[in-house]
Amino acid sequence: MNLRQTALAALIAPLAAIASPNTSVQLDTSAMASRAPSEADRQWLKQQEDFAQRLRETPHPELEQWLKKQVQDNPLDAGNRRYLESLVQQQRTGEKTAAGALYFVSFSIPETGLKRMLQEAGRYAIPVTLRGLVNNDMKQTVDAVSQLVQNGATEGVQIDPTLYSQYGINSVPALVVRCEQGFDVIRGNLRLDLALQKVVEQGTCAGEAQQILQQEGHHG
Repeated sequence: MNLRQTALAALIAPLAAIASPNTSVQLDTSAMASRAPSEADRQWLKQQEDFAQRLRETPHPELEQWLKKQVQDNPLDAGNRRYLESLVQQQRTGEKTAAGALYFVSFSIPETGLKRMLQEAGRYAIPVTLRGLVNNDMKQTVDAVSQLVQNGATEGVQIDPTLYSQYGINSVPALVVRCEQGFDVIRGNLRLDLALQKVVEQGTCAGEAQQILQQEGHHG
């Protein structure tokens, strides 16, 4: 497998491993959560994490050129093009915010609910995180995201399978709030304001969640 193929597998792996939406709501803190993934899951996730870490530490012009080529080879509108270019920028900088929040979703969620989730995330400037591509196709993924997000603004959507492993996300939707003390996970189909309030009331990162709640109205 060449660099391009390996990078594609690491950065935009399939969505098949993401579970269906969970209607129950549950708060996990970083001190809780003892999970036992299968050996196959552990091996796959370790491969993705190891390669993603190498990408962050070492620039790979070939990967950047390949991602740029996707823009050139596929007839995308301006909004979609910015989304692909943002993937190039993520590969170039490899920056991951230590604090803040992430919202994990999947295209397995019904469109009406998914559209609401993306709009809510936009109001709080919370990045929406996917595990991989729609049908392993970049253009289908970009088109699907653009249809869901108002005004085609896809800059807040990212693809990163390593974050699913890092925070133990095995069902969606799920909200992660991060801070210096650790992180909290809210699972289930709950409005973001209510999920954030739950962290404020019970979570390790209550202060961070409160700051995010206060940001509503300054975004979107």
